[in-house]
Amino acid sequence: FLPVFGVKRGMSQETAALALTFFIVGNTVLQFPIGWIADHMNKRLVIAACAAMTALCTGLLPVTFGTPAFWGLLMVGGAASAGMYTVALGELGDRFSGHELTTGTACFSTTWGVGALIGALGTGLAFNTFGPDGMPYGLALVMATFFVVMLLSLQAGRHRA
Repeated sequence: FLPVFGVKRGMSQETAALALTFFIVGNTVLQFPIGWIADHMNKRLVIAACAAMTALCTGLLPVTFGTPAFWGLLMVGGAASAGMYTVALGELGDRFSGHELTTGTACFSTTWGVGALIGALGTGLAFNTFGPDGMPYGLALVMATFFVVMLLSLQAGRHRA
């Protein structure tokens, strides 16, 4: 939906495609530093930080549209959003092995796919209801909610220990 957002906000199709490229480059190149951080910190905390960064970057896209900051937010937001996935898989690998890991990975992939389907439907609804800015603001709201849930989970884990 990122190219659709760009075109609906006034970008040419070529520039909107370039926006997706920036997102994917950040998504790809910055996984190495995120992985290194996850190897040296609590992975759940890294996932929460990625959620917060994704919420922040996504929420700022409409207000930075047409500025150089927009392009940087795309790269960092792309990295943070993908970081949640890769670090969560690392957390899964730390907790399980053998057939439990295989089962956990299958459940993780299925849940991710269902979330992608629901997210696409929700994004389309946000577009139709609120216009193009509904997409980034809606995604920022979802990521901020996930961040809060992660913080509550981390807090609850501290009290159980």
